[in-house]
Amino acid sequence: MSNNNLDTLILELQHQFSLSGQATLTPLTGGVSNLTYCLTDGDQQWIVRTSPPGTKARGAHDMAREYHLLKALSGRYDFSPTVYFLIDDTAIFPRPVYVMQAISGIEIHKNLPNLYRTEDHPALCHSLIQAQQQLHEVPLNQKLKEFNKGRGYIKRQIDGWIKRFQRVQPRHQHADGIISWLQQNLPDDTRSYTLIHNDFKFDNLIFDQHSPTRVNGVLDWEMATVGDPLMDLGCSLAYWIEADDHPTLQAIRTQPTTADNMLSRDDYVQEYCRLSGLTLDNYDFYYVYGLFRLMVIVQQIFYRYEKGQTDDPRFKPFGQIRDILIQHSQQLIGDSHV
Repeated sequence: MSNNNLDTLILELQHQFSLSGQATLTPLTGGVSNLTYCLTDGDQQWIVRTSPPGTKARGAHDMAREYHLLKALSGRYDFSPTVYFLIDDTAIFPRPVYVMQAISGIEIHKNLPNLYRTEDHPALCHSLIQAQQQLHEVPLNQKLKEFNKGRGYIKRQIDGWIKRFQRVQPRHQHADGIISWLQQNLPDDTRSYTLIHNDFKFDNLIFDQHSPTRVNGVLDWEMATVGDPLMDLGCSLAYWIEADDHPTLQAIRTQPTTADNMLSRDDYVQEYCRLSGLTLDNYDFYYVYGLFRLMVIVQQIFYRYEKGQTDDPRFKPFGQIRDILIQHSQQLIGDSHV
């Protein structure tokens, strides 16, 4: 983001909020997809989100869509942030920008903060699963229904992620066996569609400072839509690495799910089914889908890195992460009884 772009954007934000004091815009680190900033005038603060520069996959990083979904969700889900306004004017900034509420609380990333005790871990997991299941129960108003493209969500997702992978597919690594398996094992698409997040995981949640196992907010709604809730579950399972998983898989974990007393993937599914009333005897398809989707996202970012569209050093090992996800998916398919 150039200084000229920043200056123009800050002036617009000052105008929108009628700020009389000096406003500053500070980048927040941690995310690997969209760009997030903290806007403050010294007394108040807000969050500003925009997409990264450079070539992007079709439909990805759509900040205007994310803003409109959150606007439609306002007041219907306890954990969604309030959004204030959208700036979609290239004279002010080259890409759409929106401003939302800053939710304070505890952030959880690869490792748990020291304030959590081992006996807290099950409650922490249960809170995450409950917050996800509660999202799936949100009644759809007319604005949210506009995100429903009709029946066929499962096949659209599989076809879409295959096409995205083919656009950025590396020369030396293929996923033909995974693609064929997913295409051949599509489950019946008869389940009621709900609002789904599609990236529901610890580092997209904020936990309460005074009650640390309680969810206080859910962030990063870029991929939220209306679809099959078990596909959302599969996306979450892809991040849920266990203590007894293969060391190569543990090496790429981004969540503290290998810690003592954390729920297993089986526990996660069982708790979700208990809360939702759904029955799921075998979740291999949804888990493999989640892994494949995550692999494609990783490869899309690595492709941008290889093409020189970003020089962020965090993306250098993404090629290895992609390969580990492919290998784990292949192993899972080989052991599957679907």
